[in-house]
Formats: sequence, C-alpha cells, structure tokens
Amino acid sequence: MDPSPLKLSMICGPYDRAQALIDGTVTPNGIDLAVTVNAKDGDRHAKAMSGQFDVVEFFTSTYIADLPFKKLGFTAIPIYVKRLFRHSSIYINKKRGIVKPSDLNGKRVGIQNWNTTAAVWAKGILEDDYGVDLASINWVASGQAQIPDWKAPSWLKLEILPPKSDQFALLVAGDIDGGITTELWAPNKHADVGFLFPDYAKEERDYFIRTRCFPIMHILLVRTSILDAHPWVARSLFDACEQSKQKCYEQQKYQRIYMTSLGYRALWEDEQAIAGPDIYPWGFAKSRHELALMLDYSHRQGLIPYGYRPEDLFPPSMLET
Repeated sequence: MDPSPLKLSMICGPYDRAQALIDGTVTPNGIDLAVTVNAKDGDRHAKAMSGQFDVVEFFTSTYIADLPFKKLGFTAIPIYVKRLFRHSSIYINKKRGIVKPSDLNGKRVGIQNWNTTAAVWAKGILEDDYGVDLASINWVASGQAQIPDWKAPSWLKLEILPPKSDQFALLVAGDIDGGITTELWAPNKHADVGFLFPDYAKEERDYFIRTRCFPIMHILLVRTSILDAHPWVARSLFDACEQSKQKCYEQQKYQRIYMTSLGYRALWEDEQAIAGPDIYPWGFAKSRHELALMLDYSHRQGLIPYGYRPEDLFPPSMLET
C-alpha cells in the first residue's frame, strides 16, 4: 500500500506560470501541497520568515545574504519564481541634470533597502555597463538591510530615512536625484520624474542578447528540515513547477490569438525568437551564469564575503537540473 502523501504548505504570488499548481491541475509526486496565493511581496516575505509555510517564494538577494549565517532555516531549489529586467526600475528627477547613467555619480539616489534584489541587479548593471561609481553615491534607503548581523562596508554612504518617508515625494522635490524601486514611478506620474533609460525596452533587450541574463528576483525555498528528512521533495517540487510552467506556455500559445491586446502575438513570437521556446528558464545548468553574477554583485556590494559559488545555493541533487 502506498504511503500517504506528505502534506506541505506553500505561499507564492498569483503568477500564470504557477497557476496549474495553484488550481491543482499539476500536483507534485508524493506531496499533498496546499498553496496560498499572496500578491503582496512584503507581507508574503514576512509570513515566509515567520515560518508559517513549508515552501516559500523568497527574495533571492536576502537568501544569498544569509549564506554566511544560515539563519533562515530554508534551502533553495532552482525555481526562479519571478524574473524581471531592471533598467526600467531606475528613475530620475529630470531637472537634476542627469542625461546619462554616469551622471548619477556623486548624487543622492533612493533605494528601498541596500539588499533589495532589484537594487542589487540595478546597481551591478550600472557599475558594470555604464561607468557608475557606487561608492561616490549617497544612497538613501527607506529601511535597514534585511540581513542579521550585517555591517555596511566602509566605502558605503548609506542614509536610512525616518519611517513612512515617501521616496517618490523626495524625488519630485529634488531631495533625491534618482531612485531604484520596484514601484512604478513613471510614466505619467509626475512631469519631473522619468526613466534613467527612456528607451528601456531596447536597453533590456540588448542586455539580454549580450549577457543571456534574465535577472532572477524571487526564488523558491523549502524548509531545510523537510529536505533533510525527505530529500526527494526537492526534485518533486522542481518537476511540478516545470510542469506548471509548461501548462502556462500551452495557454500562451492560445492567448497569442485571443488575448485582448493589440500586439500580444507579435510580442510572444518575438520573445521566443530571441530567447528560445523556454523564455523563463529554471534549473541549475541554465542559470549558473546568472547566479554567479548575483554572487559577484552581492560580494562587491558588501552583502557577502568572497568565495561563494552557485553550487552553494542548492542541495546537491538540484545541481543536476
């Protein structure tokens, strides 16, 4: 007689690629998975950190920053729940004389906190590709870095705003010159606020073609004690997530004709021409170069010591994916 399935709870956002898992069309082998959908990143993250769920969508940079401490009690599998380009997440006050990225040098730039995944990617890209000197910037954060026992590097000029400060209002007023945020500050929010990269779509497309990086934002974590007791859970969840994503791709083939949109079919086919049929790749082998870059950025930005490798992020069984 087959043993009863292992009961696990999971929390994630309402993503189309997770929909088959959410509605039960796809079920992980050997697991009775109860999925809670929560669209609020901050609230979902807090619930994950409080230990309410066994499988959690999590901020990748926070997971990386915990590598030296191992205090989270969770271990990642190479399912990148959310990927987003971040050239379009960098905003400026148009009156502050910023016409190219290196004009941010010496300026005041807002961030949500120093280790926000979006900011880690954006800062790394600005430094590598556009001549931005991170040490010259006065960084203005809405909150403390979410890393236990973390100490800012000596070169970092970091100011923490009072609670409930409004960074968008500060940008409009010119109290900060630019900002990196997951919020939508343009277009058409304020006449004085615009994108650092007005043609961000071209910048992001060119970046992907050149680097083959589709920046990883959120990653799937599993309670470490569960993986210790049931190592097979990692592969079962990985395979189920992949199956759910394939269901999403099947639906997108249908939607390219029938979705309410002016040009969705052209967009979908153009993206596949650039990225191949799997535009949202998961698994270790396909993403090692992106993970190595994230670890490099995290080290250079003072979040982790030198020497961590992509292999350090996952259980050994996941390195075969």
